[in-house]
Parts: sequence; C-alpha cells; structure tokens
Amino acid sequence: MTSLGPPEVTGTGLDEVLRQMPAAVVVVDARSRRIVYSNARARSMVEEQLGRSVPPDLTEDWDIFHPDGRPYRTEEWPLIRSITAGEDVVDEEYFNVRPDGTRLIVRCSASPVYGEDGGIVAGVLVMADVTKEKHAEEQFAYHALLADLVEDAVVGTDAEFRLTVWNRGAERLYGYAADEVLGRDARDVASYAGDPSRIKLESELVETERTRTEISARRKDGTRVEVELIAGAVRGERDEITGYLGVHRDVTDRKRAEQALLSAYVRDISERRRAAEDQERSARRQAVTAELGLRALASDDLQSLMEEAASVCAGTLDVERVEVHELIGGGRELLLRAGVGWIDGAAGSVTVVEGDAVSSLLGAYGAAGAVGVLIEGRDAPFGVLGAFAQRPRSFSPMDVDFVQAIANVLAAAVERAKAAERLIDVREVERRRIARDLHDEALQRVSETLARAGTAGAADDGLAELVPALKRIGLQLRGAIYDLRLGGEENRPFPELLEGLIEVQRALADGCEIDLNIGDGVPAGSLGRRGTEVLRIVGEAVINARRHADARHVRIDVSGSARGLGVEVSDDGRGFDARTRPDGPGGTGLDGMRERAALLDGDLRITSRPGAGTRIRLELRLAGAREDAEPEVRILLVEDHAAVREAIAAMFEREADFTVVGQAASLAEARELLHDVDVAVLDLGLPDGDGTELIEELREASPHAQALVLSASLDRAQTARAIESGAAATLDKTAHVDEIVDAVRRLRAGETLLATDEVVELVRFAGRQREQERPDREAIDRLTPREREVLQALGDGLDSQAIARRLGISTRTQRNHVASILAKLGVHSQLQAVLFALRYGVIDVR
Repeated sequence: MTSLGPPEVTGTGLDEVLRQMPAAVVVVDARSRRIVYSNARARSMVEEQLGRSVPPDLTEDWDIFHPDGRPYRTEEWPLIRSITAGEDVVDEEYFNVRPDGTRLIVRCSASPVYGEDGGIVAGVLVMADVTKEKHAEEQFAYHALLADLVEDAVVGTDAEFRLTVWNRGAERLYGYAADEVLGRDARDVASYAGDPSRIKLESELVETERTRTEISARRKDGTRVEVELIAGAVRGERDEITGYLGVHRDVTDRKRAEQALLSAYVRDISERRRAAEDQERSARRQAVTAELGLRALASDDLQSLMEEAASVCAGTLDVERVEVHELIGGGRELLLRAGVGWIDGAAGSVTVVEGDAVSSLLGAYGAAGAVGVLIEGRDAPFGVLGAFAQRPRSFSPMDVDFVQAIANVLAAAVERAKAAERLIDVREVERRRIARDLHDEALQRVSETLARAGTAGAADDGLAELVPALKRIGLQLRGAIYDLRLGGEENRPFPELLEGLIEVQRALADGCEIDLNIGDGVPAGSLGRRGTEVLRIVGEAVINARRHADARHVRIDVSGSARGLGVEVSDDGRGFDARTRPDGPGGTGLDGMRERAALLDGDLRITSRPGAGTRIRLELRLAGAREDAEPEVRILLVEDHAAVREAIAAMFEREADFTVVGQAASLAEARELLHDVDVAVLDLGLPDGDGTELIEELREASPHAQALVLSASLDRAQTARAIESGAAATLDKTAHVDEIVDAVRRLRAGETLLATDEVVELVRFAGRQREQERPDREAIDRLTPREREVLQALGDGLDSQAIARRLGISTRTQRNHVASILAKLGVHSQLQAVLFALRYGVIDVR
C-alpha cells in the first residue's frame, strides 16, 4: 500500500494489528481525500457492496463506502466531518444495498489524525457489520411491542399463513392461548373459521399485499364474533414477502348496533307502510260496507243482497269461497242460500248443525283458513256468513270485524224483509177481511135490493130506473172484492188468475171490448207474489184505458220464454203527449205501475201519442230464467286475485248483453287473449309487471277495443300514465261490481267517463312526471344485476359480511358495489339507497 501522507501505517506493527481486526479500517488523506490504507475487512465490504473483487492496491476514492440512498449530503458523512471539522464520530449506523437487494447495516466511527503542525492530515474510518445484530434487536423489539398490545389483537403469519405472532389481545379476542396456535395454519384457527369469504380475502391479501375488511369468526368456545381486520405483507432482507401481519378488532357490538339501527329503520318503514295500508284497507272496507248497506236500504231483494255480500267478502278478503247459510229446522240445519266459489248446483244444500252453527259450517270444509260469524236475528240467529281460504293463512281481527259488519248488514236486511213480509201479511189479512165484509154485507144487500127492484120494477117506474145503477154498483163491488182477494190467491196458476182478472174487467167495461191472448210460453204454474204484482199492473192499465182514455178496444198480449215474461196492454183511446203530460190521464195509476215494475226489477215502457192510443209494455225476468240472446260485448278480465276476478266475471255473465271471453292473472296470460275483445278490464298491479303495458298491445290486437283500468291503489300518477297509454277510464278496485258493469256499458254506448279538460290535464301531468322521473329511471337502468342484488340484500337488512356470504363475493367487493350504487343513484347513504329503490319498485322489503 502506498502511503500518501501521515500517519505512516504500512510496514509497522500497527499495520499487522489493523489487518487482523474484525472491523473494517480505512485511512483517508485529508488533502486528496484518497484512501491511503485499508485492511482486509474493508476490502471484503467493498466486494459485498460492489459485487466484484477489489485489487490489492486499492486506491479508489473513499466514497465507495458511502451508503446508498441516505438523505445526507457528502459533507455530512462521518469521515468528511472528521477530516474537515475534526469531529470524532462514534457508532453511527447506515446501510448499503447489496446487489441482491438485501441491506448491509454498518456501524461506523471516524476520528481525525493531526500532523506535527496541528493540522488534520488524515481521517480514520472504522466500520463493523451489525446486520445480524440489528435484525435480532428489531425482532426482539417487534415481538416485545406486539406482546404489550392488549387492546387490539395482533396476529402474524409467515408466507404460508402459519401463525408466528399471537399477542395477548388475540388471546382475549379468540380465547386461544399463544402456545395453542403458534405454528398452526391460520386458516384452521378462529380468525377465518366459518366465513366462506376467507378465500377471496387471502387472494386479495396476496395480490395487493394489504386489506381492510370485516369478517365473521368463531371463538374457541364456538361463539361468533364480528372482526374488523387490517392486514399487510411483511418483507424480508431481499424485499421478499416473509409473512403477513394483521390487527383484529372486535366490532360485534358496533355491527349489532348498525344492524339494529337498519332493522329498526326498515321495520319502522314497514310498520308505517302496514299502518297506512291498514288505514286505507279499513277505509275501503268501511266504504264497501256502507255501500252494501245503502243497497240493502234501496232494494228489498234479499237473495240478490246475499249474493252481493258474498261477492264483496270474497273480493275484499281475497278468499276463494264465501257462503251465506240460513238456519232451518229449528236451528238444527244450515241451508246454503248464496255464495262465491262453490260447485255449480250446490245452492240449496243442507249441513247438519253439530254444536254451534259457526263451528259446524267451518268444520264442514277442509279449508286452510276460515272465518265465520253469525247473522243475528230479532228472536234467533238467521244464519252464518263464512269465508274460506284454500291457501294457508290467518285472518286478522280487522278481517273478522269486516265479516261481522257484512253480517250485520245482512241481519238488518233480513229483519226488514221479515218486517215487510209481516206487514204484507197483515195487509193481505186486512184485504181479505174487507173483501169478506164487502161480499157478505154490501154485495149481498145490493143483490137483495137489485132482486126486489127487478120484481117491483114493472109497478114502479122510479124503482125500475135504479136497476142499472144497482147492477153497476154490484159489478164494481165484485171488481173491488176480486182485487182485495188477489193477494191471498197467489198460489193459484198465473194464467187462471189473469183470466179471472179480465173477466171482471169485461163485466165492468161498458162499451169497451177487451181481448186476452196468452202465448204458449207463459208459465202454467203460480208466479207467487211477483205474479200478483204483474196482475195489478195489468189491471191498472186496463182501468186507465177504459176509464180515462175512452178506449173502445183493449188488447192484452202475454208472452213467455226462457228469458222471462212479457205483458203488453194496448188500446185505441185518445192517448196523450208524454212530453207535456208524462203521466198522462190518471197519472197516479201510471206512477203506481212504475213503482210496482221497479219492485219487480222489471222494465216498464209506456208509449203514447194524442189520438193514437197508448201501449204499455212490461218485461220481467223470471227466477231461473236463462239468457238466450247472443252476447254483444266481449269482456277480457285481467286480475291476479282469483276471487275478485270471479266475482266480476259472475256479475258480467248475469247481464244479457255481456260475455266474458277470457280471464288472466298475469301479463303473460293476458297477451294470449287480446284478440277479439271489446272491453278489457285491467288491473295495474300484476305479478309479472305493470298492467299499463297491455293497453297499447290491446289496441293493436283489437283496434276497436277499450280499456277500463281497475286498481286497488290508483294515485294521480298511475291514472295519468294509464290515460296517456290509451285507457278509456279508470276505477278504484273498491268500486262495486255494478259500477264496473255500468262503466263498461256506458263506454260501449259511446259515453266519455272523463271530462275532456281532465283528460288533457292528466296527459300533461304524465308528461311532467315522466320528465321528473327520467333521471331517476336512467340511474336505475345503470345499475348492474349484481348491484341490484346488493340493493335487495341491503333492503333485507343484511350487513356487509352477510351480503358477501349470500352473493359469494368478498367484503371489499361488496363495499365497492355499495359505493358504485351510491354514486349512480346520487345518494349519500345505504338507507337513502334503500328508500330510492323502494320508491321505484327496484326491491321488495319482506
């Protein structure tokens, strides 16, 4: 080695000592800053640093010993500070990066060497390799630090996921002592136990070298714990991954609180919705009950009311079968009077009462659910109203109250009918008494007087003049007696009673010819009280013709068919102008005929012109009459509730000019039935979509068809969309079936059910709604199928881990989906996203 200046080392004993030192020694000339001496250890360090051999006469610049990447300027290195400032540097550490990427950690000391003149002539650098020592210290400090962490669980593994670190926090969190788990595969221990998302978690950790997620685990005792996990990779000397270190925190309480909050919120929404639905349902049921009550007051047709009550119950409760039974045989049997959903021909069947009437009725059928109430009477129960469901279901107190309310309406109607019957019976008894008194007293006296007058007539001209008057009084009394007795003879054959009536009228008709023509189709038997009322209408018409119209000829034509009974009374009297005198001569008689016809549910038409006589036509449908006329209006019913659909269909089928050509419970079924339809009655809320979609398709399939929208929850927006799509009108499903039939009839007659200005406003409203909803709809359309699944899971109240498990994705992926959903919908929280989705029907809250 060439000496470039003091101190002289080469060739001295000091040289030998320095060569044998385990530390690297380098001497640098202060003026040239070149190496003047280096021992063997210094040479080996250079070889490690540079990755090549160093020549024996090493004379390179000393900066080959500079560390790589240190944030110091050259002037700050230990040796420079010694030769420039005379500083003694002791045990400073730095590192060099070897060619293989590992670090060489060096501890160095530097001292100045002074010359005779007191100036610094050289600097001595002593370096020691402390790499292993530092690694050992770091590991010791690292494990000591982890062991002291008791609040959080710290878990470390090697690159193969074998546990290497398990601190006291981990012991407390999972219940395993460190000596139970160290060396075991972490995937077999609690931190991953039971969570199927662990595979994705491991994959994410290996790929990205870090993760932050939440995972479900089980403690040693088997209890479940929710854990927030923050983990990252640990690298070794060569920058390779030597393991993974994670901090585990128990977030069970927080997750429970979040879940409870979300569940409470969803539950609150559901409860509010149920309360609103219950309130709406209650109001609807009250309206239905009130309407039925009004109909009961307006009509005395008890049978029709029972049938209507059964239909209303079936539609409102959404059940397949409703029955009205009357208690007969002293309360020992139930007679089926009316109902919906029974087998044809079941009307009139009898059920034996065993125990109480309600239990007997409910026990007679193998229904999955049923509710029954008594129809009370003044002295004893009239019968039982029962509703039966084929699908398993329970009936709420509101349902029972509704059935009881309908039963109360029937009970009141039954009592009114019985009271009316009692009153009729009293009147008929009184009529018969009056007829008997007239016959036994007045008529007998008139007859006796007439006989005497006839005997003495030849001798007394004055008495002879009374004979015609007495004869006429006798005929009038006979007519009055016949009319009074008529109510008590209702069981006699109708043709016989009609002929008797005409005979009486002929006897009274002075100068008026009365002809009777009874067709072959007229029922030969009794028509009961209905027949009596028909006879009274005929009698009134004949009396009006001969008394008030000065008719010389009256003709009565009676015809019968499977459809019913037709009676026409025509005369050649003076007639009247119906426009100025709607009641004509003897107007009170015409009013009475109209009232009787209305009670019979018959059609009475009166036509007359001055000088052209009068014609009165009565059309009456008889019990059990069959409609033979060809239906004119073809109806398609689209309704997913079978009971409601059947009730509407039954009402249409009872009309002569309507026929139901198809019934559908879904969009798919309806699309197969759109051809050859005149009117479609559509429900909007179908199981596979919005019924509005069918309106345009209906017009394409049947160009002249009209759509009547029927929905249980029509709001203005729904109405506007339906009208804009081409619906002719909209009705709430709570409308009575008679209203639906009437609406269809009016549509076919060319009437407009909605005013023009209202239609225009609805179309404008639909346009505004569409503009307002367009951004929201577009946002919904941007959601991927997976994001819709995540939204539904949020609506079901699931947390991140549960959603990840349900969908087979990692928690991180689930969070990415949630972030994407919030961004697309323009909301700021999961709750807002759930509400948004609920509003537009994207999800269902179960």
